[in-house]
Amino acid sequence: MTAVEERQISIAQWYALAQRGTVLPMRIPLEGDSMRPLIRGSRDLVSIIPLARPLKRGDVVLFEGAPGQYVAHRVRRIRDGYVQTLGDHCWNPDPWMPYTAVIGLAVQAKRGMLTIPLDCRLMRGLGRAWMFGLPLRKHYWRLRALGGQALRRMGWMR
Repeated sequence: MTAVEERQISIAQWYALAQRGTVLPMRIPLEGDSMRPLIRGSRDLVSIIPLARPLKRGDVVLFEGAPGQYVAHRVRRIRDGYVQTLGDHCWNPDPWMPYTAVIGLAVQAKRGMLTIPLDCRLMRGLGRAWMFGLPLRKHYWRLRALGGQALRRMGWMR
Protein backbone atom coordinates (compact mmCIF):
# COMPACT_ATOMS: atom_id res chain seq x y z
CA MET A 1 0.00 0.00 0.00
CA THR A 2 1.29 3.48 -0.87
CA ALA A 3 1.31 6.21 1.75
CA VAL A 4 -0.43 9.42 0.76
CA GLU A 5 1.35 12.59 1.76
CA GLU A 6 -0.95 15.27 3.12
CA ARG A 7 0.10 18.86 3.60
CA GLN A 8 -1.71 21.80 5.04
CA ILE A 9 -1.27 25.21 3.50
CA SER A 10 -3.34 28.36 3.72
CA ILE A 11 -5.68 29.44 0.95
CA ALA A 12 -3.42 32.44 0.31
CA GLN A 13 -0.40 30.12 -0.15
CA TRP A 14 -2.44 27.87 -2.44
CA TYR A 15 -3.53 30.86 -4.53
CA ALA A 16 0.07 32.06 -4.89
CA LEU A 17 1.04 28.60 -6.16
CA ALA A 18 -2.01 28.50 -8.46
CA GLN A 19 -0.96 31.78 -10.10
CA ARG A 20 2.36 30.15 -10.97
CA GLY A 21 0.64 27.03 -12.27
CA THR A 22 2.27 24.71 -9.73
CA VAL A 23 -0.60 23.57 -7.56
CA LEU A 24 -2.98 20.65 -7.29
CA PRO A 25 -6.67 20.86 -6.38
CA MET A 26 -7.27 21.87 -2.77
CA ARG A 27 -9.81 20.20 -0.51
CA ILE A 28 -11.06 22.44 2.30
CA PRO A 29 -13.85 22.43 4.87
CA LEU A 30 -15.82 25.67 4.53
CA GLU A 31 -16.85 27.57 7.64
CA GLY A 32 -20.32 29.00 8.02
CA ASP A 33 -23.65 28.06 6.54
CA SER A 34 -23.92 30.47 3.60
CA MET A 35 -23.96 27.58 1.09
CA ARG A 36 -26.48 25.34 2.86
CA PRO A 37 -28.19 23.07 1.94
CA LEU A 38 -25.63 22.17 -0.75
CA ILE A 39 -22.53 22.50 1.45
CA ARG A 40 -22.65 22.14 5.22
CA GLY A 41 -20.12 24.30 7.04
CA SER A 42 -17.21 22.56 8.81
CA ARG A 43 -18.58 19.13 7.80
CA ASP A 44 -18.30 18.86 4.02
CA LEU A 45 -15.00 19.05 2.16
CA VAL A 46 -14.98 21.11 -1.02
CA SER A 47 -12.42 20.54 -3.80
CA ILE A 48 -11.21 23.79 -5.34
CA ILE A 49 -9.16 24.03 -8.54
CA PRO A 50 -7.54 27.07 -10.12
CA LEU A 51 -9.85 28.87 -12.51
CA ALA A 52 -8.97 27.55 -15.98
CA ARG A 53 -12.16 28.26 -17.93
CA PRO A 54 -14.67 31.10 -18.27
CA LEU A 55 -17.16 31.32 -15.42
CA LYS A 56 -20.77 30.29 -15.91
CA ARG A 57 -23.87 31.27 -13.99
CA GLY A 58 -24.43 28.72 -11.24
CA ASP A 59 -20.72 27.90 -10.71
CA VAL A 60 -19.53 27.77 -7.10
CA VAL A 61 -16.39 29.90 -6.82
CA LEU A 62 -13.82 30.85 -4.20
CA PHE A 63 -12.93 34.53 -3.83
CA GLU A 64 -11.36 36.82 -1.28
CA GLY A 65 -14.05 39.00 0.32
CA ALA A 66 -12.26 41.11 2.92
CA PRO A 67 -8.46 40.80 3.02
CA GLY A 68 -7.61 37.34 4.34
CA GLN A 69 -11.28 36.23 4.36
CA TYR A 70 -12.11 33.67 1.68
CA VAL A 71 -15.68 32.98 0.60
CA ALA A 72 -17.25 30.27 -1.56
CA HIS A 73 -20.53 31.37 -3.18
CA ARG A 74 -22.46 30.71 -6.36
CA VAL A 75 -22.08 32.94 -9.45
CA ARG A 76 -25.33 34.87 -9.82
CA ARG A 77 -24.49 37.27 -12.65
CA ILE A 78 -21.59 38.04 -14.98
CA ARG A 79 -21.40 41.40 -16.74
CA ASP A 80 -18.64 43.45 -18.40
CA GLY A 81 -15.74 41.82 -16.56
CA TYR A 82 -17.54 41.77 -13.20
CA VAL A 83 -19.11 38.95 -11.21
CA GLN A 84 -21.88 38.96 -8.62
CA THR A 85 -22.21 35.98 -6.27
CA LEU A 86 -24.83 34.77 -3.84
CA GLY A 87 -24.63 32.16 -1.10
CA ASP A 88 -27.33 29.48 -1.32
CA HIS A 89 -28.44 30.30 2.24
CA CYS A 90 -28.19 34.10 1.84
CA TRP A 91 -30.90 36.62 1.08
CA ASN A 92 -28.75 39.35 -0.42
CA PRO A 93 -26.19 39.01 -3.20
CA ASP A 94 -22.56 39.95 -2.64
CA PRO A 95 -21.33 43.24 -4.14
CA TRP A 96 -20.08 43.16 -7.72
CA MET A 97 -16.39 42.26 -7.93
CA PRO A 98 -13.89 42.15 -10.78
CA TYR A 99 -13.75 38.84 -12.61
CA THR A 100 -10.11 38.58 -11.54
CA ALA A 101 -11.16 38.44 -7.86
CA VAL A 102 -12.30 34.84 -8.35
CA ILE A 103 -9.38 32.63 -7.35
CA GLY A 104 -10.79 29.14 -7.70
CA LEU A 105 -13.65 26.96 -8.88
CA ALA A 106 -15.37 24.40 -6.65
CA VAL A 107 -15.61 21.13 -8.56
CA GLN A 108 -16.95 18.73 -5.93
CA ALA A 109 -18.16 18.46 -2.36
CA LYS A 110 -17.53 15.39 -0.22
CA ARG A 111 -20.10 14.52 2.44
CA GLY A 112 -19.08 11.34 4.21
CA MET A 113 -19.05 8.64 1.53
CA LEU A 114 -21.05 10.78 -0.91
CA THR A 115 -19.29 12.84 -3.58
CA ILE A 116 -21.35 15.66 -5.08
CA PRO A 117 -20.10 16.98 -8.45
CA LEU A 118 -20.41 20.77 -8.65
CA ASP A 119 -18.83 21.48 -12.03
CA CYS A 120 -21.52 20.04 -14.29
CA ARG A 121 -24.51 21.35 -16.21
CA LEU A 122 -27.05 19.67 -13.90
CA MET A 123 -25.64 21.19 -10.69
CA ARG A 124 -25.27 24.65 -12.26
CA GLY A 125 -28.91 24.39 -13.42
CA LEU A 126 -30.10 23.36 -9.97
CA GLY A 127 -28.12 26.25 -8.49
CA ARG A 128 -29.72 28.72 -10.89
CA ALA A 129 -33.18 27.34 -10.04
CA TRP A 130 -32.37 27.72 -6.32
CA MET A 131 -31.34 31.36 -6.88
CA PHE A 132 -34.50 31.98 -8.93
CA GLY A 133 -36.59 30.90 -5.92
CA LEU A 134 -34.92 33.47 -3.64
CA PRO A 135 -37.96 35.79 -3.42
CA LEU A 136 -40.20 32.85 -2.45
CA ARG A 137 -37.71 31.70 0.21
CA LYS A 138 -37.59 35.22 1.66
CA HIS A 139 -41.38 35.33 2.02
CA TYR A 140 -41.47 31.81 3.48
CA TRP A 141 -38.96 32.67 6.23
CA ARG A 142 -40.73 35.97 7.03
CA LEU A 143 -44.12 34.25 7.28
CA ARG A 144 -42.62 31.50 9.41
CA ALA A 145 -41.09 34.08 11.78
CA LEU A 146 -44.39 35.98 12.03
CA GLY A 147 -46.26 32.72 12.72
CA GLY A 148 -43.80 31.84 15.48
CA GLN A 149 -44.21 35.28 17.06
CA ALA A 150 -48.00 34.96 16.96
CA LEU A 151 -47.90 31.49 18.56
CA ARG A 152 -45.56 32.74 21.31
CA ARG A 153 -47.87 35.69 22.08
CA MET A 154 -50.83 33.33 22.36
CA GLY A 155 -48.82 31.10 24.70
CA TRP A 156 -48.93 28.09 22.40
CA MET A 157 -45.20 28.05 21.84
CA ARG A 158 -42.14 29.06 23.84
